[in-house]
Amino acid sequence: MTLQEELQLSKLPPPGVQLMLQLMLTREAVVRVQERLFEAHGLTIQQYNVLRIVRGGPVKGHPIYEIEGRMIYRFANVTRLVDRLEVQGLLKRVADPKDRRVSRVVITPKGRRLMERLDEPVQSLSTHITSCCDESECLAMADQLERLREHCQQQEGMPEILVGAVN
Repeated sequence: MTLQEELQLSKLPPPGVQLMLQLMLTREAVVRVQERLFEAHGLTIQQYNVLRIVRGGPVKGHPIYEIEGRMIYRFANVTRLVDRLEVQGLLKRVADPKDRRVSRVVITPKGRRLMERLDEPVQSLSTHITSCCDESECLAMADQLERLREHCQQQEGMPEILVGAVN
């Protein structure tokens, strides 16, 4: 379905707006597919993201503020996510021997087993979702999206000229 059909637009907006709409719609489509996979294993996307970060981190674990900085979905309340994963026995907090005010989050054996079970389905899902593109197209699109994301990050919010137009 085209952008115009999906959003029932009478006419197409300028190319930059089309790109923004396509990015938002694509993100939602990918998230819906991922949600089904993770929900089948008793997780949310955000919980999976925390487990992915902690599993890939140092053996001594990450403080919560480091997990927050590595999140894909940065709006998530990481402390609450860690609490829920701890209740499920997938993560645990350990005291930092150098600073007792800080606790580090480590993955438990149960959490590691769950992540190992998810490795193949996550890889298969990624392969399936991107099967409409060949490898060079995937890499080119990834490069373009990285360039766009870096440009957005450099903006530090909305350019001043646009703030006046919004108010």
